[in-house]
Amino acid sequence: MKQLLQLMTALLTSYCCWCQGPTPFNKDSILKVLAGAREDTNKVLLLINVGSIYELNQPDSAKYYYQAAGNLSQKLDYKVGTLKYISYYTAVLNVEGKYFETLNMNLQAVELAKKINNKLQQAVAYCNVGASYYGLKNYTGCIDCFLKAEVLLNQLGDSTRLVVIYSNLTGLYNEINQDEKSYLYGLKSIRLSKAVNDDYTLVQSLENTAQALTDMKRLDTALVLLKQSAALAKKVDDRLHWTNVGMNIAEIYYLQERYAEMKQTADESLAVAKTINNNEVISQALLFIARYYFFNSNYSAAKAATDQALSLAIANNAVDVGGDAYAMLANIALATGKLQDFRGFKNKQDSVQEIMVSDKIIKNTQEIEAKYSLAKKEAQIGSLNDEKKIQALTIKQSHTANIALAVTIVILALAGFLFYRNTQNKRKLSSATTALQEQRIAELEMEKQFLAAQAVLQGQDEERSRLAKDLHDGLGGILSSAKYSFGNMKNNFIITGEGAEAFDKSMAMLDKSITELRAVSHNMMPEALVKFGLDTALKDYCNSLDQTSPVQITYQSFEVNDENIDKSTASVIYRIVQELLNNILKHAGAATALVQLVQKENALSITVEDDGKGFDKTLLQTAEGIGFKNIYNRVNYLKGSIDFDTAPTSGTSVTIEIPNVA
Repeated sequence: MKQLLQLMTALLTSYCCWCQGPTPFNKDSILKVLAGAREDTNKVLLLINVGSIYELNQPDSAKYYYQAAGNLSQKLDYKVGTLKYISYYTAVLNVEGKYFETLNMNLQAVELAKKINNKLQQAVAYCNVGASYYGLKNYTGCIDCFLKAEVLLNQLGDSTRLVVIYSNLTGLYNEINQDEKSYLYGLKSIRLSKAVNDDYTLVQSLENTAQALTDMKRLDTALVLLKQSAALAKKVDDRLHWTNVGMNIAEIYYLQERYAEMKQTADESLAVAKTINNNEVISQALLFIARYYFFNSNYSAAKAATDQALSLAIANNAVDVGGDAYAMLANIALATGKLQDFRGFKNKQDSVQEIMVSDKIIKNTQEIEAKYSLAKKEAQIGSLNDEKKIQALTIKQSHTANIALAVTIVILALAGFLFYRNTQNKRKLSSATTALQEQRIAELEMEKQFLAAQAVLQGQDEERSRLAKDLHDGLGGILSSAKYSFGNMKNNFIITGEGAEAFDKSMAMLDKSITELRAVSHNMMPEALVKFGLDTALKDYCNSLDQTSPVQITYQSFEVNDENIDKSTASVIYRIVQELLNNILKHAGAATALVQLVQKENALSITVEDDGKGFDKTLLQTAEGIGFKNIYNRVNYLKGSIDFDTAPTSGTSVTIEIPNVA
């Protein structure tokens, strides 16, 4: 199992110093200095130093001192201090998994650093944005931010921070399965870490390089680097990396079938992980311990450890650990002859196994909109200023003309003007009344159509859900039981010759029937949509099509919160995307396709595009296919808007905006 890349954002911040002579690094001594410090910028740096001492082992205390530094910086209008506060504080929040909160703060830091033209703090802010994107699994955004930071740090000649960039790029390229590139960056980061005597970064560099070697099946070499990393982590008391490295070591022992050493490593990591409340490592360590007991036929102990791991996985929404736990429970049930439990756990494993597949990242990283956001803002501001000048001049000219016209009208025909104005007002009032009535009639008609569409769509989804459940639980259970019974018959009877061949063909047909039934049931009402929400369900569906269709399908989501999207809306959106992808597979002749969800406040933007043959956009006005009608009806049901951007040989891009999602 791959361990998460630990982005060391806090160490990228400028090292704190102040002008009160040599700084003591003993905690008690620093606290004494802090107690007598004046309310100035030096105290800001001192508060950050105190927080960094607590960060690894007492994160709540670290946050207290970082927030105090941020408040004092704001009071003093000390912008560099504000940037340092954001960098250190968000590093602690990242460990707690609060990535949406840190992303917002770090994007503000980027703009502030640009405003004061501080390249170092700008590089720091970009790295911290990358850390937030990583936690949100937006690897495209993460890579883009780290490359921006690398350019700035190279301009500054800052080797100390470049080594962190290289170490993180090692892990990122490993995450997207570019193992050779990851290994090369890993060697570079190890050499530079040693050159600048940075043991903390060397811990991470060794760990990430070892992960690349593991994926390249060079297990013995990877184990050597991991043990070096673990020793350094203990030396600097970096418990977070210590436990993660321990899980990687346990994984290699598991692959090498060295189960006693695997359990010893898992026990050590479990003890350390509990001291820092690292629930992910705790659940993983429990699974390794369960495997040890399983291979030693101690099934009760194996089940107890697995149950604990599953409970933590569910509480922390760790889908990959949950899938491994269900697989282990299924194996235990099978080994102990509890076939009904085995089928139950196996079904649960099947429902999440595709979610456990690693996300495929676009190999040629697309440009991130944030790269041009400031330039767009400046252009918009300039455009608005020009419009204001033109508007002011127009108003002035219009005012002068109106005065001249008014004077002329008053002198020549005041009575006629008043009569004309009165007549016009009556006409306008009559016209407005008629228009209002027509608009009300149109609204009532639209409301009638909307209610009809709502009833149809709701009935379709309810029927899909019922049929999917009946197929999966009813017919699926019968077929699985039949397969199990036939398997027992084969073991109890002697079948030879043509009879055995016919029996095997029948079993194969039964397997195919079960597989097809599961696919049909999943397509009618995906279990992931019901259990985990729209974002996970669409990712699940796109990954499935990517693996089974000739089209390379990529799924991206930004700031999508499934808890804010009600089930009925999520179901309709899922069907819209499903229909659009079906059209691509059937008609577009595309090589690649992209599905993207972006949630902004209470609105949801959906983009589905492909590089296929496209079509004449005017054909949509006369299209009679049921597919396009279903798409338009569902979008109208959600009171949304849809736009097609396409032309022959130019591919197709469909943009849908859904308001009031939450």
